Amino acid sequence: MNRKERRAARRHGQPADARRTESAGDQVSQLFSEAVACEQARKFDNAARAYESLLQLKPDHAQACNNLGRVMQALGKPQEASAYFARALVLMPQLLEQQYAGICATLVALCPPLGDALRRQAAAWPRRLAKNDLFRNAGLVAIAANPLLLHLLQSIPVRDVAFEHALTALRLSLLTDVANGKPIPDVLVAFGCALAKQCFINEYVFATTAEEDAQVSRLKSAVAGALGSGASIAPMQLAVLAMYSPLHALLAAQKLLAHPWAPPIDGLITQQIREPTRERELRDTIPRLTSIDDEVSRRVQQQYEENPYPRWIHVAGQVQAIPLDQYLRDLFPGRGFASLGKTEALDVLVAGCGTGQIAVASAQKYLGARVLALDLSLSSLRYAKRKTPPALAARIDYAQADILKLASIDRRFDMIDASGVLHHMTDPLEGWRILLGLLRPGGFMHLGLYSETGRNDVVAARTFIAEHRFDSSPAGIRRCRQELLATPIASITRFTDFFSTSECRDLLFHVQESRLTIPQIKAFIAQNNLRFLGFEFDAVKVAHYRDMFAEQGWSMSDLDCWHEVETKHTDTFSGMYQFWVQKG
Repeated sequence: MNRKERRAARRHGQPADARRTESAGDQVSQLFSEAVACEQARKFDNAARAYESLLQLKPDHAQACNNLGRVMQALGKPQEASAYFARALVLMPQLLEQQYAGICATLVALCPPLGDALRRQAAAWPRRLAKNDLFRNAGLVAIAANPLLLHLLQSIPVRDVAFEHALTALRLSLLTDVANGKPIPDVLVAFGCALAKQCFINEYVFATTAEEDAQVSRLKSAVAGALGSGASIAPMQLAVLAMYSPLHALLAAQKLLAHPWAPPIDGLITQQIREPTRERELRDTIPRLTSIDDEVSRRVQQQYEENPYPRWIHVAGQVQAIPLDQYLRDLFPGRGFASLGKTEALDVLVAGCGTGQIAVASAQKYLGARVLALDLSLSSLRYAKRKTPPALAARIDYAQADILKLASIDRRFDMIDASGVLHHMTDPLEGWRILLGLLRPGGFMHLGLYSETGRNDVVAARTFIAEHRFDSSPAGIRRCRQELLATPIASITRFTDFFSTSECRDLLFHVQESRLTIPQIKAFIAQNNLRFLGFEFDAVKVAHYRDMFAEQGWSMSDLDCWHEVETKHTDTFSGMYQFWVQKG
């Protein structure tokens, strides 16, 4: 700031730097309003210029990136549109979870050859089409460099069967090319690395054939031999091998770290060697708060040691922390509850934190949150600790513990999240009761419990699995998935958990699943002096149920009314009951 600016700042009682920031903010708001108005008037060229000017001032404006993607799509510029949509998802990764189906529909609209390939492979399955048959004259290169496709593959398991089958066929086609020594252009190497990352993310849930397994075995031997002898390894050999098995499973895998690889391969090595190595190093940094002696607890622990759940990829972006009271008022407008009044030192317990996604989200969204995150599984906790952003690490403590032993710890909490754990206990109500003992008077609890009524297809699938004696090994899960798809129980694909190995095991092969009814929940709430605040739904469902309850003259906090709704509409809580209570 020069002397003139300092004098002006003193006159106006405000630092010049602050005024410049405020001025830039005003300009961003003005440009955004101008761009939206132009877009609504279908003046797409003007809208594009306004959004581009805005992004020069504020490159991390996620909504402007998304809107500019929409404008570029309207202008017939699919590659530019894909790049801006991908950028919006980099800035706000949570949109992938919230709007997955819409994002995939946009991708197919931007890449007609991809939509054609999905349809062709769906018609041919279980026969795998070669890439030339999938894409015909357009060729795989028509989609291989699409930014939105590449981002999607590296960020979340694909969640629909047609997409999965097309990628399964593409993987085999690329394996065959490598086995036949075909030259691979760089653009396909980069695509191959993205597909390999997808396979690692979903834990190799895609189906394989016996011939395919034999080809992979030969490729693995060739790569291992080259590592042992110091011979060169073609990048596409590594990419294809990583589509079938994690690179850290190779003997002498650490030798790959010494080679100066191009960025796509180096990123693959980070995902499959450097990050798993870091998780192993974190094992001894996680304290143990209680012993784990209960038989069911030990069986659940073993499952999650083998399959940490879920394997999430990105932390939510641009989250504005707010007081817990405000969060609940926004979630349940008009619902009465006693305010905590805490904007700092909010003590939060995440019971059954798994791989840390809920712990990280709690630290992000609740103002002043200090989180203790507990789980049975060290593998899950190591994953959680590695994924926790440095900016949040000081506010989250991870520890190993069993809920059944938590009465012994000398801690009390303002809020407890138990949205992923009680239904995996022999007696969920006992676990709930133990956690209530750790909750301060006036504290809040967020719970998730499986519905007896809402999981009929899951129960049917578990019966099918028992009758056909599928085991919970990765190969058993792959076989089971394909057979389920040929039955009426294929409705199970409505669960996103179906599309990765650890999540499918959690959904269909869990060693302990308990389900409850709304009357049981209501009785427990009454017996333990709790106030029911309401069920959690997405915005669309909230509006639907609000209209339904208003029409009937019911209260949204009346559990008898909710029981009547679920009795009539058995899929109301098909995922689980997600709800909040306050301790009296």
